[in-house]
Amino acid sequence: MTTRVALRRDAGRIGPESGPWIRQRQVAKIWGPPDPASLAQLVDHRDVVLGWGLLAPDADIPLRLVQFGDKPPAADWFERRLASALAARAGLGLGETLDTTAYREVNSEGDGLPGLVIDRYGDDRVVQLGTPAMTARRAAILEFLRPRTPGQIFVIAGEAAPDAAESVLEFREHGLWFSCPAPPAQKTGAYLDQRDNRRLAAGLAARAGGPLLDLGCHVGGFVVHAAAAGVRAVGLDQSARALSFARRNAARNDLTERTAFVQADMFGALDDPALAGPFGVIVFDPPRIATGSQGRERAVAAMARSLGRLVPRLAPGGFLLACSCSHHVGRADLDAALLGAGPHGFTRVHALGPGPDHPVWPGHVEGEYLRVNVYQRRDT
Repeated sequence: MTTRVALRRDAGRIGPESGPWIRQRQVAKIWGPPDPASLAQLVDHRDVVLGWGLLAPDADIPLRLVQFGDKPPAADWFERRLASALAARAGLGLGETLDTTAYREVNSEGDGLPGLVIDRYGDDRVVQLGTPAMTARRAAILEFLRPRTPGQIFVIAGEAAPDAAESVLEFREHGLWFSCPAPPAQKTGAYLDQRDNRRLAAGLAARAGGPLLDLGCHVGGFVVHAAAAGVRAVGLDQSARALSFARRNAARNDLTERTAFVQADMFGALDDPALAGPFGVIVFDPPRIATGSQGRERAVAAMARSLGRLVPRLAPGGFLLACSCSHHVGRADLDAALLGAGPHGFTRVHALGPGPDHPVWPGHVEGEYLRVNVYQRRDT
């Protein structure tokens, strides 16, 4: 029996342009067994079939569509989309050289596989199962990946993996060596969505004459890239474990003499002498601080207070990278946070996001979660 999700009369227009998410407030009734391993049929209030999706009946997003229209996907749609996602990365040139061996292979809705993330780290893969439907397909995912994975497969599905606690992921990024903790660590490892932005920031730091300061440095990506570009770089993070990997990554690339790391709260006083500046580039990369629209104003205010402490440490002509990893804090909010930091002359010179290995389903605005605004200080 096919499970059917019936929409309310006032659910709004549903089509490719509205994106793949059906929210609880749009649903009138769910008919049939709530089986996450099967595809559910979406119907409007007139019983017209609108599409097919993956079911999580008790979630805020009870249905994530994988195909619009009355025709169901082919029986092997799941395996075909996995293969298509991996082929798409090959089409981008990823995986062809040893220059960069870490990238995203499956990006959830962006690859037509809602709730599934797969990241590649050299010979290893990290799989994140974010919905009941993907957890139900765990065996099929591993069966697909095992013959294609020379190393280990780490799975994040809500439970801890004690045997993986001391495992390490090793990879190259734009010619530099990195390592990071394997799951159950920070998300899927090394924030691959910032990969290309790390190299851009290093170039800006070299042109500005450095040094670079990265707040929220994790395992040292921005810092190591800047040091490799010939400038001094300082990283700050609250996690002692992350900083141990950051120092290890600097040492592996023979960059210890040009790097320094500080353990502190990025929203704190920032009174360590190594943070005094002036800096040619400052990267402000906080964790997600707004999990919903109701937290947006508080997030902007918190960022404005921190940026108010940072802006005086930026040299004239220098660059500030303000980052948001929350869909609810957009580019305009980053602008507002900077304007709230004080009367300094800035202009935005770049509006960045993740690389092409993080595709977005057209119309799925929630898939655009990472924003990086690059501002140049132009005091007059």
